[in-house]
Order: sequence, then structure tokens, then C-alpha cells
Amino acid sequence: LRISSEKAYFTVSAKSGELLVGSRLDREQICGKKTACTLEFEAVAENPLNFYHVSVDIEDINDHTPKFTQTSFDLQISESTKPGARFILGSAHDADIGTNSLQNYHLSPNDHFSLVNKEKLDGSKYPELVLKVPLDREEQKSYQLILTALDGGDPPLSSTAKIQVLVTDANDNPPVFSQELYRVAVPENVLPGTLVLQVMATD
Repeated sequence: LRISSEKAYFTVSAKSGELLVGSRLDREQICGKKTACTLEFEAVAENPLNFYHVSVDIEDINDHTPKFTQTSFDLQISESTKPGARFILGSAHDADIGTNSLQNYHLSPNDHFSLVNKEKLDGSKYPELVLKVPLDREEQKSYQLILTALDGGDPPLSSTAKIQVLVTDANDNPPVFSQELYRVAVPENVLPGTLVLQVMATD
């Protein structure tokens, strides 16, 4: 009994006739993201000559961790941005399928931002950062957050990416002079270019 196949994924024991795995089966390499992964080949028996069609279903295991396209994301958000504004973040990719694939994203605990999990038409998932409360650059100029991608394995596999939020100035504070009124006496024969008064304002 022998196997008739282009690739030697399986062999047959000459003693017992048992079907054996001939090399490591990488489901993602063989079938990619296809829901069903089946290897079909012919088993040939001699004396007398017979052909047997064999179909083997390859099941997925959780052997891939979700991976972000980059390790950090930089955002610039104006302090005048209204709560409820959303910002699309980079997504992660997982070579596994079904429940072993990427399932959701989590955001590190904080007071200013939340996270919404969204799904594209092709089923892939991506995160959106949501502003919960107004930002004030004068109080805090930046925020450091951690974004986690989780798959549905048991136990689940995960990876993280950093989110750096830089709060930009909305020019919401007018310049303020050091005093409300300035008075100066200038003689009529003062020369052009003579310094007569210096005013200061802060913003």
C-alpha cells in the first residue's frame, strides 16, 4: 500500500497499513484563511491493484499570536475636540481562523478614552479610540495608553501596542498683559528710536 500524492504529507506503514503523518502539517501554509482545509490523495494497493480515495480534514490549533502592523501609534488631538469623537487605530492580524483568530481589542484603564471594536465587511476587526471627556492641554499635554489584541483560544494569545496621544493647543487662552493700564511721559524732543516703554504679555 502506498500514497499517490504530490507532497509527502502522509505515509502508510508497510507492517500495519496505518496512515501516518509524514511531515509537519501547517494549516495556515496549506490552506491560508479558508474555513475548510482538506487534503485529498489516492492510496494505491497492489496485488490486486486497487485505488482508494482518501480525504483528510486539517483542524486549526491556536498556534499564532495576533500581531500589530506596528508597535506604537501616535495621535494628535486638539483640546477643542468634542467628547464622542472617534479615531481609527491600526489593527492586528492573526493567521488562525474561527475562534482561534483575533476576536477583540482592549484598552488600558484611563479616565479620558474608551475603545470600540469594529468589523469590516470581510470580517476583519479593527479598534476605534473614543474620547470620553474634554481634554485640557494646560492640565496634561500627553497620554500613554496600551492597546491589546486578543484571540479566542484557550488560553487566549495576545499582543500589545503603545498609543501616544499628544494634545494640541486650541488657542483658547487670550494673551494677558502684565497690567491693565500703562502710562508714560515722553518729552517733545525725544529722539526717534528711544525706548520709552516695555510691555509684557503671557499666553
